[in-house]
Formats: sequence, C-alpha cells, structure tokens
Amino acid sequence: MREKIKVAFAHNNISHNTQGIMGGITEYMRNNADWQLIVWPDSSLESLEFLKRRGCKGAFVSVQTSTKAQQLLKLGIPVIALNTMQDMLNLPYISADSEWVSRTAFEYLAAKHFSHLGFFGLAQARWSRERLHHFSRFAAHAGHTVRVYECEQAAIADEIPFAKLWINMVLNEGQQELINWLRDLPKPTAILASCDILACYLSNVAREAGLAVPDDIAMLGVNDDQALCNLCDPPLSSIAFDFKKAGVEAAELMSRLISGQDEPQGQWIRIQPAYVKSRRSTDIFAIDDADVIAALKYIRQYAHKPLQVDDVAHAVCVSRRSLQMKFQKSLGRSVHDQIVLAHFEIAKALLIDTHLPIDEIAVRSGFHYTTNMRRVFKERTGLLPHKYRHAHRVC
Repeated sequence: MREKIKVAFAHNNISHNTQGIMGGITEYMRNNADWQLIVWPDSSLESLEFLKRRGCKGAFVSVQTSTKAQQLLKLGIPVIALNTMQDMLNLPYISADSEWVSRTAFEYLAAKHFSHLGFFGLAQARWSRERLHHFSRFAAHAGHTVRVYECEQAAIADEIPFAKLWINMVLNEGQQELINWLRDLPKPTAILASCDILACYLSNVAREAGLAVPDDIAMLGVNDDQALCNLCDPPLSSIAFDFKKAGVEAAELMSRLISGQDEPQGQWIRIQPAYVKSRRSTDIFAIDDADVIAALKYIRQYAHKPLQVDDVAHAVCVSRRSLQMKFQKSLGRSVHDQIVLAHFEIAKALLIDTHLPIDEIAVRSGFHYTTNMRRVFKERTGLLPHKYRHAHRVC
C-alpha cells in the first residue's frame, strides 16, 4: 500500500474563515489527492520545522507578515499562506479580493437606493484600506461620497489574534468621537464595515448614540460569521465568501507544488464574495414613498407564503395599478418581481443553512412548487437549487 503524502495545516486560530478553507481542502483530498492532513494548532517556524522533520511535504500556514513569509521561503517545503494581510513576496497565498468585496457591497446598497454611504475600518490594516479605496471608487463613479471613520489604534502585528487587536482598539479609541461621527451623518446612511466584528461594535455604539439600526444607520459587515452576525442586535447583514472554493484551489496548487509541476511565485488564490446574507441590519430601503415602504414590509413579513400582487395592494390599501406605478418609480421593478425576489432570498438561505429537501424549501420559501423555484434559480444564478446548495455550502 502506497504511503500517504503528509501535508500540514498549521493555524493558531481555526476561525469561521479557516473552517471553510479546510472544507475545500478536504473535498479536494477526497476526490484527488492521497494525502494525510496533519492539523497543527501552532504556526511558528519551530513547529513547521518539526513538522518537516516528521515527513510533511507541504504546509498551509497562518502568515500575517512579510518577515515570516521570507522565513518560510527557506523552509524547504512548499508553503501556502492562509488569510494573509500583507504582501507575501514569492509565497503563494490565500486572501480576499477586496475589489470584489467593495463592488458587492456597493451594488447591494445601491439596490436599496442608498445615496448616503459610510465606511468604518482600520487605518493600519492593508485589507481594510483596500476595501475603503475600492468602495469609495465605486461610489464616486455613481456620484456619491463616502464618509469615513478609521480607527488608528488597531495595528496588525504578527501572531496577535485579531480579537485582541479589536479589544485594544475599543479601549484606546475615543468612543465619543465615534458617537459624534454617527450623529453627524445624514439619515439614513448605509455603512460598510471592513469586517463583521467592527460592524457589531459600531452597531452597539449607534445604540449608545440614540440611533436606530437600520432606520438611521444601516450596517453591512464582511465575512458572514454566522454566530457573530446573529448575536448582533439587530442581526447583521454580511458579505459571505466562497471559502470552500478557495480551499479547493489552494489544494490543487499545493499538489502541483509538491509534485514539482509548479514553482512558488507569489500566486494569489482569491477568496471571492459568494453573496450577501441579508439580515435585519439592512432591512430598509432608502425611499420616500410610504406606500412602497409599507408594501415592502408586508412582502418581507409574508414572503414565506405564495403571495399575489393583489394581496399586497389590499394590505396597504392602494389600488393594484397605483402600487405598480409606485414600485416602478421607486424601485424600477414590479410588485411581482419584488415578491419573487423575497421568495428567492428565503430559498437561498434555506439551501445554504439547512439540510431540508428541495421540495420542502420550495414550500417554506413561498414558491410553493419546486418547478417555480427551479426556474427562478436558473434565471438568476445559472444553477438549479441543488447545484447552488453544493456550490455555496461552507463544508
């Protein structure tokens, strides 16, 4: 029996993001590689040298500084850096595509008709600055200005957990200054926070400032850490990444590196946004028509049922024709289109977050019939529901 190739996965903190990447690596191993994955809870150089002596032929490693990347280039085995925040020189690395993050955020908020936009991030974190740069660029192209607040205290240091950096930021940053910034924003303003934990913190500060989320300040995070997002009050909308796909691509590259088919040249494995998980923190449209707002709330409340346009018009005491005209003027789409969109969002969440059968999801999401749901998914995503579920599950 042929001996399996040992590959290390050395990470100090198995986070939500890292679990998704591990899921992709595991899927690749199941189908393509005769590997033995050794999970190691420390990414120090000493640990990696030990793992190399134990016979590991490659390693996925948590790397946060270019200094450490330089050291790992001399390790003598292929290394792929995970969730890095700095330039990795010639070391292959996995990191989020900040331009696509910002594009996804802007398009999502623009679809909700926000003209007042804000950004909350970390001044000394490269990935946060990149998200601000691209978000501001997309906004400027549409004629909008982004109001910015960046925390100066949270420097990114090698091997220091992000949570500790965040705590230092909270303790050292003048919270009253942040409260004043929030109060001075035009209302409503939609804010992109550079990550979920910052969005949750800002949501708490907004409450202390006497502001309502999402009515005064709508909040959008990045990473879709479900436990954290659901702990926020109100629950946080967030951009979800396709970590699993990045994990598969990383494993494919590692296989080529180990076999000598490829050389480490600083290859960038992009973690692309998959979708925006909508929760209550962005549950608002920045429009002025009270009838449309009431209709949207009704659709949202009863989207799990097979709604008809007449049901919505009756609920808000407006004629069907008048409501259709109001929707076209305010949103650029019909009432029926909005109902289908609401069904679609529920179905997406159920496909990703549950193991319910497709037929039951069709009923619970208001599509009622599986054929209706299949048609809408094919039109909007190019995938049938079961394919969409497989493509977007974390593990």
